[in-house]
Amino acid sequence: MNRGEVTLDNVKDGLERFNKEHGHYPASEEIDNCPYLPSARRIQQKFGGLKKLRNVLGLNDLDYRTGSRRQVTINEFLRLAITSEMATKEFLDKRYGEICVHEEKKYGEGRNRVDFFVYAKENFAVEVFNTYSIRNLANNLNIKLHKFSDFPFKLYFVVTGGDFSQKHIDVLISNKKNLRLLPNMKCLVIDELKKECLRKLPPLSMRTRYTKAFPHKMALFDESFSNY
Repeated sequence: MNRGEVTLDNVKDGLERFNKEHGHYPASEEIDNCPYLPSARRIQQKFGGLKKLRNVLGLNDLDYRTGSRRQVTINEFLRLAITSEMATKEFLDKRYGEICVHEEKKYGEGRNRVDFFVYAKENFAVEVFNTYSIRNLANNLNIKLHKFSDFPFKLYFVVTGGDFSQKHIDVLISNKKNLRLLPNMKCLVIDELKKECLRKLPPLSMRTRYTKAFPHKMALFDESFSNY
């Protein structure tokens, strides 16, 4: 269908196509990112909202913000967010040594924390966050820019979860007037963070040998999380 055409038949065909391709009907953000569906806003204007449209089409789950569909989404989001943080920590531990990578590091006089603070030849911090749409990426980044406006070291915001390229992120930041990163901040995908660490952020010269306290076992983590 042409995304510009907003008829009940065309939207129904698009929803069924999405369900066939992904195994579920799309939520609002998924609709906005789908090239063959009209935006959620246009559906709101034409049909009075997604909930009313789902009712007209006879779909069982009317409101994806509540109920079992919402809980499944939350559980999967949390699982992926924790997995992303663990993968980032594994890389930082390997590059800088576990003894130099501090999780949930407090700074300042309040309750502010960063996901990882790394002691290297130039100290820096990493904040990891999962998101699946450009809109949510902008919202999350705005919150973090405000939260960490007084952070005194290099700070890397690492985006995981969506099918983002570094170009997507750079274009978003350059086009949004309210997304102005401070000179000590960068927003990167995980592969770009790894390049930055390997090329520009050398580790301390550690003379003391040490053994990792707890080996990471991602497979065991995934199995245990699936029981929730």
